[in-house]
Amino acid sequence: MVGLSLRRGQQEGLAKYTFAPAECEAQTKALHEACDFLESVYLATCNRVEVVFLCRRGTPVSEYRKRVHGFFATRDQAGTASEPTARKAAQSLHAFEKDGAAEHLFCVAAGLDSLNPGDAQILGQVKDALHMAQRLGLAGAHLQLVFEEAFQAAKRVRSQTAIGARPVSMVSLAFDLIDERTKLPATVALIGAGEMTRQCGEHLRGRTGCNLLFVNRTLGKVANLAASCGGRALALDAFLAAPGRLDVIVTSTSAREPLLGPAFFAALQGAAPLVIDLAVPRDTDVDAAAVAGAQLFDIDHLKVQAERNRRAREAEIAEARVVIDEALEALRRRVVERDISPIVRDLRSQGQAAADELLKQLFNNGLAKMDEAHRDHIRRFGQQVVNRLLHMPTVGLKRLAQDHGMEAVEAFLRGVRDEHREP
Repeated sequence: MVGLSLRRGQQEGLAKYTFAPAECEAQTKALHEACDFLESVYLATCNRVEVVFLCRRGTPVSEYRKRVHGFFATRDQAGTASEPTARKAAQSLHAFEKDGAAEHLFCVAAGLDSLNPGDAQILGQVKDALHMAQRLGLAGAHLQLVFEEAFQAAKRVRSQTAIGARPVSMVSLAFDLIDERTKLPATVALIGAGEMTRQCGEHLRGRTGCNLLFVNRTLGKVANLAASCGGRALALDAFLAAPGRLDVIVTSTSAREPLLGPAFFAALQGAAPLVIDLAVPRDTDVDAAAVAGAQLFDIDHLKVQAERNRRAREAEIAEARVVIDEALEALRRRVVERDISPIVRDLRSQGQAAADELLKQLFNNGLAKMDEAHRDHIRRFGQQVVNRLLHMPTVGLKRLAQDHGMEAVEAFLRGVRDEHREP
């Protein structure tokens, strides 16, 4: 895995590695081809970007990190990855391989690596990322196995530990800000048509004196949501041109450039609003908001509060890590069983072939007059001998693979083959 999260970087840096929805599938395929992955899954949320991939044998993860760097650094100006901030973000990309990569994926899926431990949204986002990769033909059986175990681990964390009993997300921090800093009656504009907009609308629905405006470039995408929440749907262009009086703005769109700029803030009536910007990159021009006197809280601001929440939940995180460790051990067993099975079958086939050849010589010489019934009895006995003789080395090879990886098993088998070739 190679990636970047808000826990280790800033919002602007993360934006450089985030594909716009319209280009996501095409760019994900381009990333896969440019980096020469065998299999890959691209995951992007408001909190992180992760590339989960299967390496070619002999190519270290550090080399793949350079390739990921290079892909984003050479994107066109729409990606703006050539700016100094993009170079700084590239240097902060984390990289994990083998058990470390599996562990990181498990923690991501379970919400343990989120700004808010126990994030209830991340598991669905990880599932969506895998499904997209499978639909594009980028993820196969190897990654599917690892992701399936990650999903099961995440479900156990949520059902068996205290961290799952009180799930929180980035949008829940937005709820806290709205509740703490807004007095009713108030007009709240929700910009965007995604999950965060839906959750904010449902959180505020039915509050006396709360006037909800659902704003989106395509009006039809928010019309039903606005109706179900007792609000009004507005087209983005009309809203930006004449926003009227607003108390709160919550924005989370996929726009590549700020929507709320100097012209928007100049068109506002009354006092400057509370602005909660959950978009990556930001929907708000920071300088324009400051000049207007707006209270702006973006993901970088929410990150500070999230870290406080995280420290308060360290005991719950430790409890969840026990579940993750158990799941990682289960994954190791499944991977070993999968990888060692062809080797075991080959050993048994070779052992049985050697036994058959020796029995054939025996039947053609010393036991040439033995009837077929007795020969079958001896053949079955030979199979039992082969199975018993191979049982101990089979168990040993599985343990070797679990403790030291398949490379150790392959080295052992090469040594055995080399020994047999010697005169």
